[in-house]
Amino acid sequence: DGPHSRGLQSVRALGPNLPRVALMATVDQPQPGPHVYRARAAVTAGCTTGVTAVLSGGRQLALVRLPAGIVVGPNLSQGPVTIEEERWSELPGLEVVVMLRRPRDRVMIIYHTDCCPQDYHYKAHFTVFRRSGTAGQTCNLGFSQDFGLEMVCSDYAASSEFPVGIFCDVPGGVGMHSYSVCARADKTG
Repeated sequence: DGPHSRGLQSVRALGPNLPRVALMATVDQPQPGPHVYRARAAVTAGCTTGVTAVLSGGRQLALVRLPAGIVVGPNLSQGPVTIEEERWSELPGLEVVVMLRRPRDRVMIIYHTDCCPQDYHYKAHFTVFRRSGTAGQTCNLGFSQDFGLEMVCSDYAASSEFPVGIFCDVPGGVGMHSYSVCARADKTG
């Protein structure tokens, strides 16, 4: 079971007419030559339910191509991880270190992970932390220290189950900066 069998994003809804946005982001390392990229969708509710997916509104596919010399990664996870703590825990393998030469340099961060709840009642938070220097202070790049960047929750009538993001960070200083994707679980039910 992995992205090859389930795709880059899973969007769920507990009822009809609950619009959701699916964001997919990944880093590809293709061989030289031409390449074709496509976005595809599938309904996995079974063939006898009468469920359909309606794609309405704006849809977009963007490709950002960067010189290999300025790209770090992609770094991949080291296998399944169980998060049971209410404190932030790093996801092994989802960390990267970059060296910046100018204070105005920007860092584009692309992360993609999954959430595979083991219960009917769940709340999982995901974020990216930045540490500047070897012993520098860590900074949660999320909306707040508790929330992070994204939350997957069983209380939502509709949600995206694979936390994913793409954003730019401006650390504001030269030198080494490390980024790590972290998760935490809230106690529910």
